[in-house]
Order: sequence, then structure tokens, then C-alpha cells
Amino acid sequence: MTEQQFQTVAGLSLVSRFFYQAFHQAPSAEFIDAIYQDALVEQWPLDADNDSLAQGLALLRNKPDLKALSADFQDLFIGPDALKAAPWASVYLTEEQTIFGKPTLAIKEFYAQFGVEIDTGEREPEDHIGLIFTFLAHLTEMALQQDIDDDKPSPLLCALEKFLTEHVLPWAPRMLHIMREQAETDFYKGISLAAEGTLRQFAHLVKADYRIVRLYR
Repeated sequence: MTEQQFQTVAGLSLVSRFFYQAFHQAPSAEFIDAIYQDALVEQWPLDADNDSLAQGLALLRNKPDLKALSADFQDLFIGPDALKAAPWASVYLTEEQTIFGKPTLAIKEFYAQFGVEIDTGEREPEDHIGLIFTFLAHLTEMALQQDIDDDKPSPLLCALEKFLTEHVLPWAPRMLHIMREQAETDFYKGISLAAEGTLRQFAHLVKADYRIVRLYR
């Protein structure tokens, strides 16, 4: 990995942890305060080198109202009514549009190759977009432990290319587009755009492909 790649990977690792929290955890005062007190949006650890990321960060600049955020998160990802933006790969990639489908199993098996077993304390599908971001953070953190002077292709970056091409990029942009259309708050609209832009940065780094597949939502 080159020095430039190292810096990019380090930034992607940090923001992936942020997206895990944003997608997987209900918003809390502590989370919101941490974002705005630490000026995360203003000091984003990567260049906003695409329109999606730049637009997303612009929407995230104003501190949101926690009550509105909580209601938006509930409607988008939790229910009890039909979810506005179901966060699981299986919903988009299977005709039945149900959770725990074949895409879930395929992602779980990919995690296992790197010693990762998801345990959130609940029986939860491994193909949740938030859990995917925490796995991306895990792989990038592992890649950072490699020799940055080694110009040979990094096996972990090759794994990232495969994971993104086969398990993330076919459906995640669609999910994020739906989220952006359905979100009531600028915060979650901004999260969808910033996440989309970050996935583009991942794809550019490892030369992952955006494959066209049939989506059912």
C-alpha cells in the first residue's frame, strides 16, 4: 500500500465507524453532541471529491433536533409500520423482499472469512447497511496494519473490492436513494448522500464495479 492509499484507507475507516452508528443506532444526544462538538462534518477526514459527498456534508452542517431525528430514524428503519428505507440487502435482492435471504447468508460467510461474527445481542440479519459499514471499517483497519511501503496489491484491499462489487454496490445505492427520498430531516438526507459518496470513494480506491442486477424494491 502506498502512503497516499494509507491516508485514504485511514479516513475511510474513521467515516465507516460513523456510518455504522448513524445507520444502526437510534440517535442519541451523546451521538449528536459528539458530531457537532467535535466538528466532524467541518473536519471530515477525506476530501469531498464527489457531488454526493459534498451535498451530504452540506446538509449535515446544521445541528438537528433530536426529537425529529428519532421519529425519522424510527420511520426509516424500525417501524412498526412498513419501513420507508429497509436497510437489508436481502430486501432488495430477493423477489420475496424478506430478511434473512440468500444475500444475508452470503454476507455472513464473507464476514466469517475474516474472523468476524456479528453479535448485537439480538437475532439480526448480517446484511444491514450499518453492519456492512462496521465490516468495512474492520477490513480497512486490518489493511492499515500492513507495510505502507509495499507497492504490491494488498490482499485486504482485494477483499474490499470483492465485497463491494458482489455484496454492497449492487443494492446499496438504491437503498440510499430511497432513504433520501423518504427522510423527513436534512440529517438523514445528508447521511444517505454522504454514505453514497463514501461508497464511491471506496469503489475508486479498490476499483470495485457497480454491477447492474435486478432489484425488487
